Amino acid sequence: MEIKKILWASDGSNESEEALRYVGLFANKYGSEVIGLSVIQPVDLSGLKVSPEIKKELVSIQATLERREYERVKKALEQLEPREIKWGISIRTGVTHEEILKVADEEKVDLIVMGKRGLGIRDRILIGSNTSKVLRAAKVPVLAVRHKKGSKKGDKIDIEKILVPTDLSESTSISLDIAVDLAERFRSAICLLHVIELHHSYETSTGRVIEELCTLALEELRLQQTRIPEEKLKEIEVYEKVTLFLRAWFGIVDFAEKEGIDLIVMTTHGRKGFSRFILGSVTEKVISGSPCPVLAIKP
Repeated sequence: MEIKKILWASDGSNESEEALRYVGLFANKYGSEVIGLSVIQPVDLSGLKVSPEIKKELVSIQATLERREYERVKKALEQLEPREIKWGISIRTGVTHEEILKVADEEKVDLIVMGKRGLGIRDRILIGSNTSKVLRAAKVPVLAVRHKKGSKKGDKIDIEKILVPTDLSESTSISLDIAVDLAERFRSAICLLHVIELHHSYETSTGRVIEELCTLALEELRLQQTRIPEEKLKEIEVYEKVTLFLRAWFGIVDFAEKEGIDLIVMTTHGRKGFSRFILGSVTEKVISGSPCPVLAIKP
Protein backbone atom coordinates (compact mmCIF):
# COMPACT_ATOMS: atom_id res chain seq x y z
CA MET A 1 0.00 0.00 0.00
CA GLU A 2 1.25 3.48 -0.91
CA ILE A 3 0.21 6.56 1.02
CA LYS A 4 1.91 9.44 -0.77
CA LYS A 5 -0.61 12.06 0.29
CA ILE A 6 -2.93 12.29 3.31
CA LEU A 7 -5.94 14.57 3.63
CA TRP A 8 -6.63 15.73 7.20
CA ALA A 9 -10.16 17.12 7.50
CA SER A 10 -10.22 19.44 10.51
CA ASP A 11 -13.09 21.22 12.24
CA GLY A 12 -11.15 22.28 15.34
CA SER A 13 -12.73 19.62 17.55
CA ASN A 14 -10.90 17.34 19.98
CA GLU A 15 -11.61 14.49 17.59
CA SER A 16 -9.92 16.19 14.64
CA GLU A 17 -6.94 17.13 16.83
CA GLU A 18 -6.61 13.48 17.86
CA ALA A 19 -6.86 12.53 14.18
CA LEU A 20 -3.89 14.79 13.41
CA ARG A 21 -1.70 12.72 15.74
CA TYR A 22 -2.42 9.68 13.56
CA VAL A 23 -1.78 11.74 10.45
CA GLY A 24 1.72 12.35 11.79
CA LEU A 25 2.13 8.68 12.65
CA PHE A 26 1.16 7.49 9.16
CA ALA A 27 3.01 10.30 7.36
CA ASN A 28 6.19 9.35 9.20
CA LYS A 29 5.94 5.65 8.31
CA TYR A 30 4.92 6.18 4.69
CA GLY A 31 6.80 9.39 3.89
CA SER A 32 3.52 11.10 3.05
CA GLU A 33 2.68 14.70 2.26
CA VAL A 34 -0.22 16.15 4.29
CA ILE A 35 -3.04 18.43 3.19
CA GLY A 36 -4.90 20.16 6.03
CA LEU A 37 -8.48 21.04 5.09
CA SER A 38 -11.08 23.20 6.81
CA VAL A 39 -14.53 23.78 5.33
CA ILE A 40 -16.48 26.93 6.18
CA GLN A 41 -20.25 26.84 5.93
CA PRO A 42 -21.57 29.37 3.38
CA VAL A 43 -24.18 31.99 4.31
CA ASP A 44 -27.45 31.06 2.63
CA LEU A 45 -29.07 34.20 1.22
CA SER A 46 -31.50 32.44 -1.09
CA GLY A 47 -34.94 33.99 -0.94
CA LEU A 48 -33.73 37.10 0.89
CA LYS A 49 -33.50 40.55 -0.63
CA VAL A 50 -30.24 41.65 0.93
CA SER A 51 -28.86 45.13 0.36
CA PRO A 52 -25.42 45.58 -1.25
CA GLU A 53 -24.08 46.91 2.06
CA ILE A 54 -25.11 43.78 3.94
CA LYS A 55 -23.70 41.55 1.21
CA LYS A 56 -20.39 43.41 1.41
CA GLU A 57 -20.29 42.96 5.18
CA LEU A 58 -21.04 39.25 4.87
CA VAL A 59 -18.23 38.85 2.32
CA SER A 60 -15.89 40.58 4.77
CA ILE A 61 -16.98 38.26 7.58
CA GLN A 62 -16.41 35.25 5.32
CA ALA A 63 -12.90 36.45 4.49
CA THR A 64 -12.14 36.90 8.20
CA LEU A 65 -13.32 33.35 8.93
CA GLU A 66 -11.12 31.99 6.16
CA ARG A 67 -8.06 33.78 7.56
CA ARG A 68 -8.80 32.47 11.06
CA GLU A 69 -9.24 28.91 9.82
CA TYR A 70 -6.03 29.14 7.79
CA GLU A 71 -4.08 30.24 10.85
CA ARG A 72 -5.68 27.56 13.03
CA VAL A 73 -4.87 24.76 10.59
CA LYS A 74 -1.37 26.15 9.99
CA LYS A 75 -0.65 26.27 13.73
CA ALA A 76 -1.78 22.65 14.10
CA LEU A 77 0.26 21.38 11.16
CA GLU A 78 3.37 23.14 12.44
CA GLN A 79 3.26 20.78 15.42
CA LEU A 80 3.56 17.66 13.27
CA GLU A 81 6.47 15.40 14.11
CA PRO A 82 8.92 14.93 12.53
CA ARG A 83 9.26 18.48 11.27
CA GLU A 84 10.38 17.20 7.87
CA ILE A 85 6.81 16.22 6.96
CA LYS A 86 5.65 18.31 4.01
CA TRP A 87 2.22 19.88 4.30
CA GLY A 88 -0.16 22.29 2.64
CA ILE A 89 -3.45 23.97 3.54
CA SER A 90 -6.81 24.18 1.80
CA ILE A 91 -9.67 26.36 3.07
CA ARG A 92 -12.98 25.80 1.31
CA THR A 93 -16.50 27.18 1.56
CA GLY A 94 -19.38 24.80 0.99
CA VAL A 95 -21.02 21.60 2.19
CA THR A 96 -18.45 19.88 4.41
CA HIS A 97 -18.52 16.30 3.15
CA GLU A 98 -18.77 17.42 -0.47
CA GLU A 99 -15.71 19.65 -0.15
CA ILE A 100 -13.74 16.90 1.59
CA LEU A 101 -14.47 14.54 -1.29
CA LYS A 102 -13.66 17.22 -3.89
CA VAL A 103 -10.29 18.02 -2.33
CA ALA A 104 -9.52 14.30 -1.99
CA ASP A 105 -10.09 13.92 -5.75
CA GLU A 106 -8.30 17.11 -6.75
CA GLU A 107 -5.24 16.40 -4.62
CA LYS A 108 -5.27 12.69 -5.51
CA VAL A 109 -4.88 11.72 -1.87
CA ASP A 110 -4.39 8.11 -0.80
CA LEU A 111 -5.95 8.41 2.65
CA ILE A 112 -8.54 10.63 4.35
CA VAL A 113 -8.16 11.09 8.10
CA MET A 114 -10.90 12.69 10.18
CA GLY A 115 -12.28 12.68 13.70
CA LYS A 116 -15.43 10.91 14.77
CA ARG A 117 -17.76 11.31 17.71
CA GLY A 118 -18.34 8.69 20.38
CA LEU A 119 -21.42 6.54 20.78
CA GLY A 120 -23.81 9.21 22.07
CA ILE A 121 -27.53 9.57 21.40
CA ARG A 122 -26.95 11.63 18.28
CA ASP A 123 -24.25 9.26 17.07
CA ARG A 124 -26.54 6.26 17.21
CA ILE A 125 -28.43 7.96 14.41
CA LEU A 126 -25.45 9.46 12.57
CA ILE A 127 -21.82 8.74 13.39
CA GLY A 128 -21.11 12.36 12.81
CA SER A 129 -22.97 12.92 9.55
CA ASN A 130 -19.90 14.24 7.71
CA THR A 131 -17.80 11.20 8.58
CA SER A 132 -20.64 8.91 7.53
CA LYS A 133 -21.18 10.68 4.21
CA VAL A 134 -17.47 10.71 3.43
CA LEU A 135 -17.23 6.99 4.20
CA ARG A 136 -20.07 6.19 1.84
CA ALA A 137 -18.64 8.10 -1.12
CA ALA A 138 -14.84 8.15 -0.68
CA LYS A 139 -12.75 6.40 -3.31
CA VAL A 140 -9.82 5.95 -0.92
CA PRO A 141 -9.53 4.49 2.61
CA VAL A 142 -10.84 6.62 5.46
CA LEU A 143 -9.28 6.59 8.92
CA ALA A 144 -11.85 7.61 11.53
CA VAL A 145 -10.34 8.62 14.86
CA ARG A 146 -12.07 9.10 18.18
CA HIS A 147 -10.74 11.35 20.94
CA LYS A 148 -9.93 9.28 24.01
CA LYS A 149 -10.89 10.73 27.36
CA GLY A 150 -7.83 11.78 29.30
CA SER A 151 -5.48 11.63 26.32
CA LYS A 152 -3.03 14.50 25.93
CA LYS A 153 -1.06 15.87 23.01
CA GLY A 154 2.21 14.62 24.47
CA ASP A 155 0.97 11.06 24.96
CA LYS A 156 2.71 8.53 22.76
CA ILE A 157 0.57 6.65 20.28
CA ASP A 158 1.53 3.52 18.39
CA ILE A 159 -0.04 0.64 16.49
CA GLU A 160 1.00 -2.59 18.17
CA LYS A 161 -2.22 -4.61 17.68
CA ILE A 162 -4.27 -4.57 14.48
CA LEU A 163 -7.72 -6.17 14.33
CA VAL A 164 -9.12 -7.43 11.02
CA PRO A 165 -12.80 -8.40 11.46
CA THR A 166 -14.07 -10.71 8.75
CA ASP A 167 -17.39 -12.19 7.65
CA LEU A 168 -15.27 -14.85 5.86
CA SER A 169 -16.00 -13.34 2.44
CA GLU A 170 -13.49 -12.59 -0.32
CA SER A 171 -13.41 -8.88 0.59
CA THR A 172 -11.34 -9.75 3.67
CA SER A 173 -8.29 -10.24 1.45
CA ILE A 174 -8.23 -6.48 0.79
CA SER A 175 -8.27 -5.46 4.45
CA LEU A 176 -5.82 -8.26 5.33
CA ASP A 177 -3.32 -7.12 2.67
CA ILE A 178 -3.42 -3.57 4.04
CA ALA A 179 -3.16 -4.82 7.62
CA VAL A 180 -0.06 -6.85 6.69
CA ASP A 181 1.57 -3.79 5.12
CA LEU A 182 0.81 -1.75 8.24
CA ALA A 183 2.05 -4.52 10.51
CA GLU A 184 5.38 -4.62 8.67
CA ARG A 185 5.87 -0.88 9.07
CA PHE A 186 4.69 -0.61 12.67
CA ARG A 187 5.89 -4.08 13.79
CA SER A 188 2.34 -4.93 14.82
CA ALA A 189 0.54 -8.18 15.54
CA ILE A 190 -2.60 -8.97 13.51
CA CYS A 191 -5.73 -10.65 14.84
CA LEU A 192 -8.23 -12.12 12.39
CA LEU A 193 -11.63 -12.04 14.09
CA HIS A 194 -14.93 -13.64 13.14
CA VAL A 195 -18.02 -12.97 15.24
CA ILE A 196 -20.74 -15.59 15.11
CA GLU A 197 -24.08 -13.87 15.65
CA LEU A 198 -26.24 -15.81 18.09
CA HIS A 199 -29.58 -15.83 16.31
CA HIS A 200 -32.74 -16.86 18.13
CA SER A 201 -32.79 -20.05 16.07
CA TYR A 202 -29.79 -21.24 18.09
CA GLU A 203 -31.68 -21.08 21.39
CA THR A 204 -33.02 -24.61 21.04
CA SER A 205 -29.80 -26.04 19.60
CA THR A 206 -27.26 -28.06 21.56
CA GLY A 207 -23.86 -26.82 22.58
CA ARG A 208 -22.43 -29.16 19.98
CA VAL A 209 -23.93 -27.05 17.18
CA ILE A 210 -22.27 -23.85 18.42
CA GLU A 211 -19.00 -25.72 18.94
CA GLU A 212 -19.12 -27.02 15.36
CA LEU A 213 -19.79 -23.51 14.01
CA CYS A 214 -16.81 -22.14 15.93
CA THR A 215 -14.56 -24.91 14.63
CA LEU A 216 -15.59 -24.31 11.03
CA ALA A 217 -15.12 -20.54 11.39
CA LEU A 218 -11.66 -21.06 12.88
CA GLU A 219 -10.71 -23.28 9.93
CA GLU A 220 -11.85 -20.57 7.52
CA LEU A 221 -9.78 -17.97 9.36
CA ARG A 222 -6.70 -20.19 9.13
CA LEU A 223 -7.37 -20.64 5.43
CA GLN A 224 -7.44 -16.86 4.97
CA GLN A 225 -4.15 -16.59 6.82
CA THR A 226 -2.51 -18.81 4.16
CA ARG A 227 -2.94 -15.91 1.71
CA ILE A 228 -0.12 -14.10 3.50
CA PRO A 229 3.29 -14.89 1.94
CA GLU A 230 5.46 -17.10 4.15
CA GLU A 231 8.32 -14.61 4.27
CA LYS A 232 5.97 -12.02 5.75
CA LEU A 233 4.54 -14.47 8.28
CA LYS A 234 8.05 -14.91 9.62
CA GLU A 235 8.23 -11.19 10.37
CA ILE A 236 4.79 -10.54 11.90
CA GLU A 237 2.52 -12.32 14.35
CA VAL A 238 -0.89 -13.35 13.00
CA TYR A 239 -3.49 -15.16 15.08
CA GLU A 240 -7.19 -16.06 14.78
CA LYS A 241 -10.13 -15.64 17.12
CA VAL A 242 -13.80 -16.64 16.96
CA THR A 243 -16.30 -15.09 19.37
CA LEU A 244 -20.04 -15.30 19.97
CA PHE A 245 -22.25 -12.22 20.19
CA LEU A 246 -25.82 -11.17 19.51
CA ARG A 247 -24.58 -8.58 17.00
CA ALA A 248 -21.38 -8.74 14.99
CA TRP A 249 -20.53 -5.04 15.31
CA PHE A 250 -20.88 -5.12 19.09
CA GLY A 251 -18.71 -8.20 19.26
CA ILE A 252 -16.00 -6.42 17.27
CA VAL A 253 -16.12 -3.35 19.51
CA ASP A 254 -16.13 -5.46 22.68
CA PHE A 255 -13.15 -7.50 21.50
CA ALA A 256 -11.20 -4.37 20.52
CA GLU A 257 -11.75 -2.86 23.95
CA LYS A 258 -10.90 -5.97 25.96
CA GLU A 259 -7.83 -6.86 23.90
CA GLY A 260 -6.39 -3.34 23.76
CA ILE A 261 -6.53 -3.13 19.97
CA ASP A 262 -4.81 -0.05 18.48
CA LEU A 263 -6.35 -0.09 15.00
CA ILE A 264 -9.25 -1.86 13.28
CA VAL A 265 -8.94 -2.45 9.54
CA MET A 266 -12.13 -3.46 7.76
CA THR A 267 -13.92 -3.14 4.44
CA THR A 268 -17.18 -1.24 4.04
CA HIS A 269 -18.82 -4.10 2.14
CA GLY A 270 -19.12 -7.79 2.87
CA ARG A 271 -20.97 -10.69 1.34
CA LYS A 272 -22.54 -9.92 -2.02
CA GLY A 273 -26.12 -10.49 -0.94
CA PHE A 274 -25.82 -7.95 1.88
CA SER A 275 -23.22 -5.58 0.47
CA ARG A 276 -25.47 -2.55 0.20
CA PHE A 277 -26.42 -2.85 3.87
CA ILE A 278 -23.02 -3.58 5.38
CA LEU A 279 -21.82 -0.01 5.92
CA GLY A 280 -24.89 0.92 7.92
CA SER A 281 -25.26 -2.33 9.82
CA VAL A 282 -21.68 -3.24 10.72
CA THR A 283 -18.82 -0.94 9.68
CA GLU A 284 -20.58 2.29 10.58
CA LYS A 285 -21.58 0.98 14.01
CA VAL A 286 -18.07 -0.29 14.66
CA ILE A 287 -16.74 3.17 13.84
CA SER A 288 -19.23 4.76 16.23
CA GLY A 289 -18.42 2.52 19.16
CA SER A 290 -14.79 1.57 18.63
CA PRO A 291 -12.30 2.57 21.36
CA CYS A 292 -9.58 2.89 18.71
CA PRO A 293 -9.25 4.32 15.17
CA VAL A 294 -10.92 2.43 12.34
CA LEU A 295 -9.46 2.26 8.84
CA ALA A 296 -12.42 1.71 6.51
CA ILE A 297 -11.69 0.47 3.01
CA LYS A 298 -14.09 0.26 0.08
CA PRO A 299 -13.45 -2.95 -1.92
